[in-house]
Amino acid sequence: MAVRIPPGVPPGASFVFEIPEGRPPPMGIPVSVGGGGAGQMTVGTTLPPAKKFAECPISYEPLCNAPVGVFVDSRGARVSGHYYSLAAAQEWLASGNGMCPMTRRPVASVMAIPDVRTDPEGWFSAVDVDRNNHLSRSEAIEAIKAQFPVDVAALDAAVSDPQHWLWQQWDSNGSGTLERNELLDKPQGLVASVQTLFAPPAGGPYGGVGGGTPPDISDKLAWFDYWDSPAGGGDSSGALDREEVLRGLLKTLRITSEPSRVQQMRSTLDAIWGIFDTDGSGTIERREFTQADGLADTIAATLAQG
Repeated sequence: MAVRIPPGVPPGASFVFEIPEGRPPPMGIPVSVGGGGAGQMTVGTTLPPAKKFAECPISYEPLCNAPVGVFVDSRGARVSGHYYSLAAAQEWLASGNGMCPMTRRPVASVMAIPDVRTDPEGWFSAVDVDRNNHLSRSEAIEAIKAQFPVDVAALDAAVSDPQHWLWQQWDSNGSGTLERNELLDKPQGLVASVQTLFAPPAGGPYGGVGGGTPPDISDKLAWFDYWDSPAGGGDSSGALDREEVLRGLLKTLRITSEPSRVQQMRSTLDAIWGIFDTDGSGTIERREFTQADGLADTIAATLAQG
C-alpha cells in the first residue's frame, strides 16, 4: 500500500497515518522514507506493545484497569478506533495538545465509554466508530479488549480467521458484522462468552500479559534487554524507540496511573532524546543506551534530581 509522505518529514523519520476503511488493521507498519518523498507501507506481524497488551497509548496503563475514553471531534464523532485510559486522555487534552496522539487529527473532547453490562445501548453507540449501527470485527474486538481482562494474543488469533467457529457463533445471521442483539445475546454472545473463553492466563502482570519482573534502571544491560524482549513487549531487535523507552520507564517507576507524572516523563524524554539518537534513526541501540553517560545514565541522573 503506497503512503503519501507528509511535507517536511526527513529520511529516517516516522509519522502517523490512518489505514482506509476496509483495509486490514495495522500489525506493525514499517515505513521507509526515501529521497523521492514516496513511502511504501508493508504490513508485518509485530504488534506495537500498547496494542499487544491492550494498554493505553498515552500512559501504557492496562486499559481494563480503569475507565476508558476516546477522542471525539467537534461533531462528537470518534477521530479513530483507539482507546485510552480516561484520565490519561483528559490530561492529554488539558495539556493544550488538541491533536489525537495516534492520528494527529484535531480533537475537541474526550468521551467516556460506558460499561456494556450496565449501559449496553450507550456502549454499542460509543464503540460504533463509523456510526453505521453495526460493529465490524475490529470495532467489537478492540472495545472488548479495552474493557475486559482477556488474553489479547489468543483473542486476536481466534478472530483473525473469518471461518473460526467463534465468529460464526457471534455473527449468528452471517452478515459479517455484529448487530446489537447478536453482541449482547447471552450466553453465546461475544460479551458474555469472550470473558470465559479468553480469560487471561495466570502468572503475568495485570492479567497474564507480559512476563517476569522489570529490572531497575540501575542495571542498564538487564533493563534494556528486558524491554527489548518479547516478555517486555519488544521484538529483540537490539534497539528501543522512544515510545518503548517511555513505556519501560513508566512501568519500572509504577507511575502509569498518574497522568501528570506520565506527561512529565514524556516531556523529559522528548527533551533529551535527540542528544543520544545521533543518527536520527528514531531508536537507541544497546551500546548507545548502556555506555557511560549514555541515555540510561542521563535518565537515572534526571530521576535522582526529581
